[in-house]
Amino acid sequence: MFNLKTMLMATTLAVASLGSTLAASAKDIGFVLAGPDVFYATEAETFTRLAKAAGNTVTVANSEYSPSKELANVEDFIARKVDAIVILTSKAEAGTEAAKRAKEAGIPIFFVSALPSPGGYDIPTGIVSGDWVGMGKTIGSYIGTHQPGEGVVLLEGVYGQGTTELIHQGFLDGVAAVNGGNKVVMNASGNWNRQDGLKVMQDFLAANKPFKVVYAMNEEMAAGAIQAITEAGKLGQFTIYSSNGKEIGWKWMKDGVMAGTVANPPTLEGDFVFQMVQAYFAGKPYPRHVYNIQPMLTKDNVDGAVPWNVDNYLAKKANGSLVIDLFAQKPVNGMAAWKPLGNSN
Repeated sequence: MFNLKTMLMATTLAVASLGSTLAASAKDIGFVLAGPDVFYATEAETFTRLAKAAGNTVTVANSEYSPSKELANVEDFIARKVDAIVILTSKAEAGTEAAKRAKEAGIPIFFVSALPSPGGYDIPTGIVSGDWVGMGKTIGSYIGTHQPGEGVVLLEGVYGQGTTELIHQGFLDGVAAVNGGNKVVMNASGNWNRQDGLKVMQDFLAANKPFKVVYAMNEEMAAGAIQAITEAGKLGQFTIYSSNGKEIGWKWMKDGVMAGTVANPPTLEGDFVFQMVQAYFAGKPYPRHVYNIQPMLTKDNVDGAVPWNVDNYLAKKANGSLVIDLFAQKPVNGMAAWKPLGNSN
């Protein structure tokens, strides 16, 4: 059985020396968020609290899922002459353009969570992302093994960001790898949020197409799907899966509402990109691109899950029960190409 705590502790190397290097030289950092998403906000909060503790100043700007506003936010930080920009892009192409502009201005730019378009992969100063294809493969192979042949509906994230497309691709690969024979009956974007997840699931139920498995690509959309299924009086008739490993998902698994999730804690990503920015400022070599740690969680191992709650996460770091080190992660040297995806419902 997978032991998350053992895996995390195996990545342990001291990182305290980085903070002392920077404490004497405060840096001004701009953090651009794609939109008002809980995952994104948690990453920004984790990064900000760690950076402020190191003596840095962090300003967070929200792009409201608008590529034009995202570029305007980046331009504002460039005009302000910040020491570094961290960006969680709303659209891959906008992210690439933002990276180009920052590079032209001589300002390091670090991507977190979402990636630039494939053509812009080499531009950023550093990247911390989920292994989106790997996430899809993990959940796809698990479903293919435990619910072979059953129809699946997918509540997906924002199209055009790249993340959703890569998870979708990985899901199909994972099902195929175990000869699961599962077919995607319907898929639609729930835009990573609960309200849209509710609407999408209501539409799926109304379509009267045969399916037994529900996979929502985050717990926010899963919450909407669970609400729709409950209101329809059909809770227990479907096997539900999610991704990201948020605390509400821990409860669902213990209560038997959800079968599993692939963890992708934003606290970890925020921590990794913080360490990367610090290493850059300190002139210390670092892996340019690393993945988040993404285990499959079920009721059997959820007690070892990494918290999303920033206070709890930082408390675990402080007491030594959770030590995550950028330099212990395997460097990533490329990204998968992807094509735009659309609804099939």
